[in-house]
Amino acid sequence: MTSGWLRLSVLSAFVLGMAAGAHVRGVLMQATIPPGKTVLVEVAKGMALDRILAQLRVLGVVQGQPYASLASIWLDAEFRVKAGEYELHGPMDTLDVLSRLIDGRGILHRQTLFEGWTIREMLDAMEQNPTVQRTAEPWKHVGFEAMEDAEGWCLPDTYKHYRGDLDVKILSLCVRAMRRELPVLWANREPGLPYESPEEALTMASIVEAETSLDEERALVAGVLVSRLMSNMRLQADPTVIYGLGADFDGNLTRRHLRDRTNRFNTYRIDGLPPGPVGNPSLESLHAALHPDLESGFLYYVAVGDGSHYFSKTYKEHQRAVNKYQRRRKQG
Repeated sequence: MTSGWLRLSVLSAFVLGMAAGAHVRGVLMQATIPPGKTVLVEVAKGMALDRILAQLRVLGVVQGQPYASLASIWLDAEFRVKAGEYELHGPMDTLDVLSRLIDGRGILHRQTLFEGWTIREMLDAMEQNPTVQRTAEPWKHVGFEAMEDAEGWCLPDTYKHYRGDLDVKILSLCVRAMRRELPVLWANREPGLPYESPEEALTMASIVEAETSLDEERALVAGVLVSRLMSNMRLQADPTVIYGLGADFDGNLTRRHLRDRTNRFNTYRIDGLPPGPVGNPSLESLHAALHPDLESGFLYYVAVGDGSHYFSKTYKEHQRAVNKYQRRRKQG
C-alpha cells in the first residue's frame, strides 16, 4: 500500500512539474515586443543582473517576476549578459530579449580617424566620442612605450565599436591594420628607393599625406621628396617643421621657425628624413611613397591656393611660381 502511494506521489509530482514547466515556458515565449515595434535598451558596464532585469521589466520587454528571473537562470545569464546598446525589433519574447543581450549584438557606432591626423588628434577624437571609454595611456596596450612612438602606426579609417568600448580597442584595430598593410606594400615597393626600412617609408608617407590630399598629386609629391633625398638635397617640407613645433605652432610659419636648429623635425635644417612620422598616412600616401613618380623630374612644388600644387624642375622656375602664387594668396 505504502509503495503504491509513493509511486503515485512521484508520478503526481512529475506531472505537476511538467505542467509548471510548460506553463513557465509558455509565458516566457509570449511576445513582449509586438511585431513592428522597436525598443532601445542600454546595459551599462558593471550593471548587476537584478538591475538589468528590473530595467527590462520597466520597459516591458520581459515578463515580470518570477518569470524573468527563471529565464535568466535557465539561460545562465548572470555572467553572460554584455554591456552595450541594443535595438530590439518585435516580435520578441523574454527568452529572445535575454538571448540577444547574451549574444552582445548591440548597436554598432563608428569612430572615424582621418588621414593625416596625429596620434594625439586621434586620441582626442575618441575622448570626445561619448560612445568610447577613455583609458590612461592606451598606446601602452598596443606595444608602444610612449604616445610619440605610436605616431604613424594607426591606419586612418572608420572603425566600428559598441557603446562603452575602450579607446584601446579602436587603437588596436587601427594599429593592427597598419601592421598588416605596411609589410605587403613594402614587399612590393619600387626598387632603388632611398629607404632603409618600412619605418622610413612610413615617415615619408606621412609627409606626403600632410602635403597633399589630392590623389592625383600624391605620387608627384613623393617623387619630389624622394628625388631630393637621392640628390642629397634637404626635404624642406613645412609640415615637418609644424609637427616639431607642436603646441607652440600658432598657425603662422615664420622664417624664424625655418631657421630653428633645435627642432628635430625641421627638414630645412636637418639632412634626410625627420626622426619619425608627422602623422598617420593613408594607404594611398603609403603607396605613393613606395611608388613615387620619378620620371617627371620635378624637384620643387608650391601650393597654388586651391588645394593643388605647381611643380617645377628648376629652382628658377620654382621661384617664379612662388612669387606668382604667394602674391595671389596675399592679394586674396
